[in-house]
Amino acid sequence: MANLTWLVTVVVATANVFLVLVTFYQVLVTRRMLALSVRPLLVDPYLGIDNPEKETVVFGAPGRATLKVPKGQLYFTPPGEGTFYLSVAFQNVGPGIAAITKAYTEPEIPGEVKISRRFVPTDGLVRVNVSVLLGLAGTERFSTDWWAMGGLSLFVEYTDSTGEQRLASEAVIRQYATQGPFIEEVVVYELYRNRRRLISRGRGGY
Repeated sequence: MANLTWLVTVVVATANVFLVLVTFYQVLVTRRMLALSVRPLLVDPYLGIDNPEKETVVFGAPGRATLKVPKGQLYFTPPGEGTFYLSVAFQNVGPGIAAITKAYTEPEIPGEVKISRRFVPTDGLVRVNVSVLLGLAGTERFSTDWWAMGGLSLFVEYTDSTGEQRLASEAVIRQYATQGPFIEEVVVYELYRNRRRLISRGRGGY
């Protein structure tokens, strides 16, 4: 009888442990689904190569220029003297609002980096606008037609509406002898303890 009681106790305890594990797994799945339901995702927009629509882009110092550029497209000024302007658009294709926290370039360049908005709804656009005063140390590449030959990345960091999911999107700009500057690659990362963990990567463009 004692052995039977012990066996029943073990079976009940095992069943309870199993139920706890199942419940814990269900909680994790629910949290994951909830996180995905509000996760933003900033990538390069596609609005058609013949899209005639323009948008107003405001750059920072120096110059603080306000220009009309093709909506959603990569924009840069011709090389020369004075100020070089560069603007990259990202579109939120995720289901949640993106709260922008930071924007920067890699490698770092002497200039001002501005974002066009702080909160980006689904299907909304945000631009990262870079102003570079030519003639300063580190700006030599932007005085030539080949400024993107070595590659230049623009990053935008953002969170979801809860602030729990920290993400970053990278637009990699390159050019080749037979092709002018274009966005060759867009990479999306999850940020964890100041490290980037790759989520997705898309290559190609024109």
